[in-house]
Amino acid sequence: MRRMPCITLTICSLLACRQESPEAQVKAAFTRCVAALEKGDAGAAGAALAPDFQGPEGMDRAAARLYLMGLLRREKVGVTVLANRVQIQHSEATQAVDLVITSKGTGLVPEEMGRHSYLIRWQASKNGWRIRSVEEASHP
Repeated sequence: MRRMPCITLTICSLLACRQESPEAQVKAAFTRCVAALEKGDAGAAGAALAPDFQGPEGMDRAAARLYLMGLLRREKVGVTVLANRVQIQHSEATQAVDLVITSKGTGLVPEEMGRHSYLIRWQASKNGWRIRSVEEASHP
């Protein structure tokens, strides 16, 4: 009769130790970035950027964080994820996302709002997955 609680405890312990797949880890990191953007938290949104980050038009990590701080100070941004595909190769991941970006303010120009597709390259690090680069892709 006492064996049942021990078996249940053992199974629960094993499930708690189970590691998320790399794909799930990347998607979770991306979800945290989106949530931070929607909350207006530029620091948390920029935390996922790798030190050697490269963004559109040659934007580096410092410029990207500065852009986010300025934008989110005067803007309420909404992000709807339409598609989220992740491929893992060793310690690198490629994520293709289709998004609808909305705005309640004057910080985004009309071209920045609406539907966008991005190719995001991630690198595994000791602190989790970090974004190495972002580039806009053509719509699917």
